[in-house]
Amino acid sequence: MTFDPSVLGLVLLAVLLHAIWNTIIKTGRNGLLMFALVKAPTMIVGSIVMAFVGFPSIDSVVYAIGSAFAFTAYCFILAWAYRVGDLNLVYPVARGSAPLLVAVLSGVLFGEYLSAFGMAGILVIGAGITAFTYQHETLTQHFQDLLRAFGVGLCIASYTVLDGMGARVSQNVLGSSAMATVFSCIPLIIVTYALRGKELGEALRRDWKIGIVSGVLMFVTYAIVIYAMTLTKMTHAAALRETSIIFAALIGMFVLKEPLGLRRIVAASVVAIGIIMIALSG
Repeated sequence: MTFDPSVLGLVLLAVLLHAIWNTIIKTGRNGLLMFALVKAPTMIVGSIVMAFVGFPSIDSVVYAIGSAFAFTAYCFILAWAYRVGDLNLVYPVARGSAPLLVAVLSGVLFGEYLSAFGMAGILVIGAGITAFTYQHETLTQHFQDLLRAFGVGLCIASYTVLDGMGARVSQNVLGSSAMATVFSCIPLIIVTYALRGKELGEALRRDWKIGIVSGVLMFVTYAIVIYAMTLTKMTHAAALRETSIIFAALIGMFVLKEPLGLRRIVAASVVAIGIIMIALSG
């Protein structure tokens, strides 16, 4: 498989939408409740899509189940990270580390190895992440934030690889995306209801409009990336998606009024360059 330039525009659109809904989670009253609120409509959308396009191959079910658990862990760790950390630190480190881990997992598990240019992109990403964490102040004051961000990156890599393989064996990419979306909602909604049942009901009544809009955008974003992974290597699509760190850094600075600083600007740009190198590598 080679990188298909025809999906570039769609993936970049997905990148912007992804940064926006992460901002919604960050600015919500409770990160876990916002995840459930945004995710619940995607279960309805996914069910409707499956009703029209049909179910994917049974071979993809096990991947969807594994992805659902990885995504649930992602929601909890990310909500935790956003509650105590800055968007423009947590988001770039989490999203920047994900392509590194996708490259490792897809190579070890499925034999998809990067070219020398792609490996150079990984080194560039590593340099960018190091720039985020190099300052003594960052390591001492934000060490736990960094650990949580890397935990988010591991979850992202896990469900990305599982979703990509599920789509490839599904014989129905849209149906596979819809099924994985529905499956990923179930454990999240159950656990959130058990922990925040009364608050979840109040949030649904109060913010149902933003939940529907954000949920539809989340599903569209997800489906675009899964489709891209059927046209190119999983590492390519996953890496290109992570250029959203630039949007997140800008949103954090201009909308959330978080301190960014020259170091973080340069570091985010370096990570984005490495991600693009991986996406364009043969």
